This record gives sequence, C-alpha cells and structure tokens, in this order.
Amino acid sequence: MRRFQDPLPLEALSHDDALVLLEVVRELAHPRELEDVMALVRRAARQLSGADGITFVLREGDTVYYADEEAIAPLWKGRRFPIGSCISGWAMQHQSPVVIEDIYADARIPHEAYRATFVKSLAMVPIRRLDPIGAIGAYWSVPHRANAREVALLQTLADSTAVAVENGRLYSAERSARQAAESETRLRKELLAMVSHDLRNPLGVITMTTSLLAPLLAPLNGRARHHLETINRSALRMERLIHDLLDFAALEGGAFRLSPVPLALTTLMEQAAELGPIAHERGIGLELHGPMRNVAVRCDPDRIHQVFSNLVGNAVRHTPAGGRIQVAAAVQEDRVELSVSDTGTGIAPEVLPVLFDRLLRPPARTPGSGVGLGLSITRGIVEAHGGTLRVASEVGQGTTFTFTLPMAV
Repeated sequence: MRRFQDPLPLEALSHDDALVLLEVVRELAHPRELEDVMALVRRAARQLSGADGITFVLREGDTVYYADEEAIAPLWKGRRFPIGSCISGWAMQHQSPVVIEDIYADARIPHEAYRATFVKSLAMVPIRRLDPIGAIGAYWSVPHRANAREVALLQTLADSTAVAVENGRLYSAERSARQAAESETRLRKELLAMVSHDLRNPLGVITMTTSLLAPLLAPLNGRARHHLETINRSALRMERLIHDLLDFAALEGGAFRLSPVPLALTTLMEQAAELGPIAHERGIGLELHGPMRNVAVRCDPDRIHQVFSNLVGNAVRHTPAGGRIQVAAAVQEDRVELSVSDTGTGIAPEVLPVLFDRLLRPPARTPGSGVGLGLSITRGIVEAHGGTLRVASEVGQGTTFTFTLPMAV
C-alpha cells in the first residue's frame, strides 16, 4: 500500500485531476491576498477529493486558526484551538497526513467539538511538510476512508499552497501597513492644517493688540515696554512655528511648491549676509567666502533664504560667544555647492544618521528651539530643488552643513 507521504506519480493523475492542479498552480503564481488564496484552494480541494466539506487551517504559534471553510453545513470557521487539542494540530506537529474513517473511534479527535457537525470521516494534510504553516482538512458526512490517491492529491495541493500562503500573509500585512500609514498621514495633514488655522486667529489678535498698545506704552516705564517686547517676540516665534507646520505638512503630503528663477550666486550670498546681525547679537562672527567666478543658479529665492536662515540659526544656537560661522560657495561642474560651518558644540555621532528625520531624531535640548522641524524642512526644500543636503560634525569642534543647487541653464 502506498504511503501517504509519497508524491503522486504523474501517470496516476486523471486528466481532470491534472487540469485542476495545473489551474490552481497557475493561479497561485500571481500575488494574491490570503483570503483569495484560501478561497481558491478550498474550492480545488473539494473538487479533487469529492469531500462534503473543506477547512483551511493556519498555525498561529501554539494555536490553530480555522480561517476558512467550504462545506454543506457550518464547521469551525473563525475559531481557534490549542494546537495539541485537534487533529489539524496533530498533522502539523507530526508533519504528516492523517486519515480517520470513524472520528468517534479515534482518541485524537475532540468528540464534543464534532457532535454538532455533519462530520463522520476526515483526512487532514499539512501545508508544507517541513515546519508546517497550516493544514487542509477534508470531511465526509458518511463513513469514508480516504484512499492514497485522494490524500496524495490533497497533499500535492497543500504543497503548492505553502508559498502562496506566506506571500498572502506578507501581502495582507503590507496592505494593512500601507493603509495605516496613509490614514496616519491623512490625519496628520488634517491635524496640522486645523492647528495652524486655529493658531493664526488668536495670533492675529495678539499682533494687532500689541501694535495698538505700543504707542500707549512708549511713554511708560521700561518694565511695560519690556513686557510688550516679550509679547512681540513670542508672537514672532508662534508665526514661525505656524509656517514650519504648514511647510512640513506640504512636504509630507507632496504638496510643496517652488517658484524657481535664475539667480546670481552673488545675490544668494548677499541673502546669507543679511543674517549677520543674528550672529553678531550673540557675539559670533559671520564670514562669507564666495566663489572666484559668478554664476547663476536656478532656485526659489525665498525658499533658499529659508534654508540659510535655518542653517545659520541652528549654528548660532549651538555656537558659544566668540565662535565663528562661515558661509561658503563653490562652483562644481553642473551645480553650486554651498555650506554653513560653525565652531560650535558639534553633534553626537549616534544622532547624525537620523538628524534630518523628525520622527527618529532625539528631541532638541536647547530651550526655545521649537518643535525641531527646521532641519527636516531644510532637507525637503533642498531636495525639492533637485539638490542634496549632508552634514559633517565632530563633538567639540563644530558642524558643517553642505547643500547643492543646480546651475541655471
């Protein structure tokens, strides 16, 4: 008598059997969700075995999950059982098919679980003989001993299913992850837009009120003027935060827009020079080193000014008084390379790989440094121009940010 583990020789296949198996194998070759894989296999299993019911069982650690079924009456779809308490678990653990003609005469069967069903006989085959990931069960409503051909056909089908099941699980997991990411991105965009809008209204009231109060408080003592200046500075920080939130949302959502024009490199360096007072207030020198020849770059002037503001502002925050910041430009073959260097505290090596990632980067420890979107936005602006942004730093020695812009044609 043929052992159930032996493969079914081609000559033992009927023409119809071969057609069914060939069609299933062909269909399983295409990427499918797990639900589609199970539906395809259970229909084929019932057709090949002539059984009254088919179950598709998946292993989940120490439990088995009856994930799908096709039968003349309900079986156990959607239920989970300990792997050692049911015959599907036995087939997986022993890596072997099992045939039972009378389920009530076999001690491996949990009889109470079967009393409400039509099942009298069954055959169960593991999905993948080595380290099974599931099982396919065939059930009959009348006493029936599955023969070698029926079991071999079921096992051949199960062997063909293993890769598709794994792919289906990966496909379903990837789809769930993609949907979750899309939902998170959409929610973040809506939240940012709502928060930004709701912040603008009270900010406008604050700004208007301080402008009305300024002439009234001017003749008063220095403390009143100091409080008014504090309010104005806070309003400006809020305004910058709102703009950062909107820019970040636009970059994340792919809605960021540029207005690029040809711009002389000397003009670009003049923009950087406008940031000198920010550094000088902190006792930090700002030096500019332009190229030997003037060229034109293609960029959005306002956005590149924002890049310089972010990078120079970042350098000012992390450079002590008496330090130095350099803004330099060098002409390459088809691009211009600009850099902002400082003699500040530097950046820890473990932070450098995730410095531009708002989600992975450790939170800023500098008081008043905001929500830390500046570098993420800076990278987004540079990349929107078709350039790159990189950083080199040594703790205690300083940091250099370098970005590229395309030359105007």
